[in-house]
Amino acid sequence: MTLTELRYLLALHQQQHFARAADSCHVTQSTLSAGIKHLEESLGVTLVERNRQFMKFTALGETVVNHAQDILSRADDLVHLVKTQDPLAGTLSLGIIYTIAPYLLPKLIQPWLTLAPKAPLRLSEGFTHDLIHKLNTGELDAAIIALPFAGADDFTAWQLYREPFVVVMPENHALAQHSTLAIADIQNDPLLILGEGHCFRDHALSAFPQHVGHPWQSLIEGSSLETLRAMVASGLGITLLPSLATQQSWQGLVSIPFQAPAPARDVVLIARTTHPRREALRLLAQTVKNLSLIVN
Repeated sequence: MTLTELRYLLALHQQQHFARAADSCHVTQSTLSAGIKHLEESLGVTLVERNRQFMKFTALGETVVNHAQDILSRADDLVHLVKTQDPLAGTLSLGIIYTIAPYLLPKLIQPWLTLAPKAPLRLSEGFTHDLIHKLNTGELDAAIIALPFAGADDFTAWQLYREPFVVVMPENHALAQHSTLAIADIQNDPLLILGEGHCFRDHALSAFPQHVGHPWQSLIEGSSLETLRAMVASGLGITLLPSLATQQSWQGLVSIPFQAPAPARDVVLIARTTHPRREALRLLAQTVKNLSLIVN
């Protein structure tokens, strides 16, 4: 039994004539007759008595027509519900890597709530590989991470912004008065970097193509960007930070941009290619872009 067969039955009941019912359904008479016959066979009953002189619905056929009307009405309601579903209604679970979340979220949350009040964000921080896993298992709707990442072909990515790195050093450092710096300028200083697992560790090290063999005096690891900044303030060395993390100044520290072309990372919003709320995710990505986070 199919909805189409029920529609054929209702059309025949309304028209009381096979040819006119077929015309109203935009099918041939043989197609409509076969559909009703299949419906009768699937139910194991006769719904319409017909011969060459007349056709007449049986008493059971009249009962089935009444139920069919209710079924088709509910089916139409379901189609209407799906087609009119607001993509901006319902929570969106968003994952963000540790080196972005503290600096992006305070700027993003209120604009997003204003734009999409029925789509609050459920937020979680994590390493890139953990967020990718949660996307693949459906625990997250989307994630904000930095390129590159493994399994990119399985996801749709919206470019958000390109974020240059800057050097952070004590204000009494010999280079603190420079307006820009080159990589070579800082390779005699102890370099503070994030520990294993942070993608920004790899981004920072990739800014130094000669890092094999440790050209600096030493490498010192920290657990977060704020820890690195505190370590710099205590005089342990210098560090590289993404520019968004340096928009709030720390007493005793200076942030100096690199000479062009500056090392940078590309930040993206990613989601499964099959995600059903692509319009909401596209709008979320555009909201981040509209924040104009990076001022060149």
